[in-house]
Amino acid sequence: MNTEVKGPQRTCVACRAEKNKKQLLRFVLSPGNDVLLDYQQRLPGRGVYVCSQEQCLKMAVKKQAFRRGFRRETKPLDFAQLQEQLNGAVEKKILNLIGMGRKSGAVISGTNAVLDALRKDPPPLVIMAPDISPSIGNKISQLAELKNVYWARMFSKQLLGQLVGKEERSAIAFNRGALADTLKFELQRFELLVREN
Repeated sequence: MNTEVKGPQRTCVACRAEKNKKQLLRFVLSPGNDVLLDYQQRLPGRGVYVCSQEQCLKMAVKKQAFRRGFRRETKPLDFAQLQEQLNGAVEKKILNLIGMGRKSGAVISGTNAVLDALRKDPPPLVIMAPDISPSIGNKISQLAELKNVYWARMFSKQLLGQLVGKEERSAIAFNRGALADTLKFELQRFELLVREN
């Protein structure tokens, strides 16, 4: 992930690395002392930050770093529930960004359009459905790697189509811009959190 983002710095309670707070996950404590994910970093109260990596989340739970960070007792924390909550939040953010891309005209949709874009003016990222045909998926991934374009496999053809207001879509890409940069960041975060398993 991009390590050159400027802004306020925070420290991961697990590994103690100092990073831009936007690169970290923020947690807050509910009135009932439950540790809650504040994915949008907007909830009031003291925040505790953790790196966007499974190993740091596990370490924070194992070493009771949330209790130390909040400086008070917290309810017992289950890593599996925490990870499920986090995966859901990241996936929701990605879905919302794709929807925003559709509305703003930033999405390139369909395998032929994506292949043309990769050949002419490579987009910053490509998303392929896991159920794409192997030959087309290989063609897109190889061309993306050749052009140094980030690519990910996520969402079914049916869902990708729904997200861009079309029939089934095996692949979509995003035109350059801030929206594409944010989506790439979230896809990389999702990869770190989910695909480490």
